Amino acid sequence: MSGRYTLAQLRAGMRWSQKETATALDISTSSWNKWETGKSFPTQPNIDKILHVFNVKYDDVIF
Repeated sequence: MSGRYTLAQLRAGMRWSQKETATALDISTSSWNKWETGKSFPTQPNIDKILHVFNVKYDDVIF
């Protein structure tokens, strides 16, 4: 992937549900939903997981 992506776009690109995404990141579905909707933001360790799981760079993601 290249460009700028929201968390929802990253998830959609994998064709994952929020639950599947949360499982892949070892987090709660509620946490992913809050991040995706902008109600809260991931911690640095979770940002690192997102970058690894989706194989993107920090600058490619719109948090």
